[in-house]
Amino acid sequence: MPGKAVKNILESMRKNNRRTVVMPATLDVGSFNFDCTAYDVSLGGIRLKVDLPIEKGTNVYVQLKSRLKRTAEVVWSGDGFVGLIFRDNPDAVRASLGSVAHGLK
Repeated sequence: MPGKAVKNILESMRKNNRRTVVMPATLDVGSFNFDCTAYDVSLGGIRLKVDLPIEKGTNVYVQLKSRLKRTAEVVWSGDGFVGLIFRDNPDAVRASLGSVAHGLK
């Protein structure tokens, strides 16, 4: 099962563990708002499916349902997805995620 082994290695390299989600989200980039979908979230960041490419280093504001409302920075972009790192401390992110944060460290 090489796929599972690779996944385990990648997970061990991450600073924060992630929770798989499929939730509607909104991404504000400057004065533009985009509807998108969140596919995983951690206390350090979030992965979103977006319709337009967004350049690495772009500062954004992400909202996940009525819970998470955080500033973030695009750290990678490709294949219709972006990875964001939150600018807030993990405790603030945990508080805003509510029950979605269960098990995240």
